[in-house]
Amino acid sequence: MVYLVFDIGGTALKYGLLSKDGTIIEKYSEVIPESYESLLARMDQLCKTYQNLSGVAISSPGIFDYESGLLTTSSALEYLIGKPFLRDLSLRIQLPMSIENDGKCALLGEYWRGSAQEASIAAMFVIGTAVGGAILINGDIHRGAHKNGGELGYMLVQNRPEEQHYASLGGKIGFHGLLQYLNQKGYSIRNGLELFERAQEDQTVEKLYKEQLSYLVVTALNLQYSLDPEIIVVGGAVSQNPYFKRMLDETIEQVMARRANYMFPRLVIGKFGNDANLLGALYHFLKGGSLET
Repeated sequence: MVYLVFDIGGTALKYGLLSKDGTIIEKYSEVIPESYESLLARMDQLCKTYQNLSGVAISSPGIFDYESGLLTTSSALEYLIGKPFLRDLSLRIQLPMSIENDGKCALLGEYWRGSAQEASIAAMFVIGTAVGGAILINGDIHRGAHKNGGELGYMLVQNRPEEQHYASLGGKIGFHGLLQYLNQKGYSIRNGLELFERAQEDQTVEKLYKEQLSYLVVTALNLQYSLDPEIIVVGGAVSQNPYFKRMLDETIEQVMARRANYMFPRLVIGKFGNDANLLGALYHFLKGGSLET
């Protein structure tokens, strides 16, 4: 059995053929279509390219509301929000299909075959342009009363209530906010790859980046106090960079050196990077998340 799995992002449409055991047979990435209709058309075209598919699994920004059938909340791809995406796609593609939030897919992928295997309680930060997240308890995604459970990128980490100033984790360590912060300091850094190159050459850039990474460590520590997960996974393409891992390890040591207590969050790098989204989308489908068309 072979499945076509999509990972919809703010700038790229990733997709691949996966077997039932999660083996990625082939995968591709292309520029995300510029409109809602063109995205539907491209996904339809790709589904018709492959024969004998057993289903279609989708990782998407936003939260899919099963009651209304709409993609809700903010998203890296604004034209999806408020759209009956799965319904519109099913009018074109006559196959069983499923959809799940991208951050939740990433954790499901790591739970199925990666760094969070067999964890009864796990959490995940997915670092990209913004920061996604998810929480998993006893093998199931924690969604919460309003379906916003696990949206860890929205957690407030730099707050000065007397000044009515509040800042989210995503705004501090997501690359959109991070590069904006560094460039306000007089630098001109265009992307994450350039940031890592500059940080390894310029101690000031490295210091500034570590200061921002400390917000991730502090958030993980707060999660440890509140949820007490066995493991907290850090994912996204950046997580596969060895320099990032070294920076994160050093930042953990710096933060914990100031904390005279036993509570030490177990932060680990995800095994699959961005491929975790593909694996998790398929795992969600296989677990019963598919909707017959």
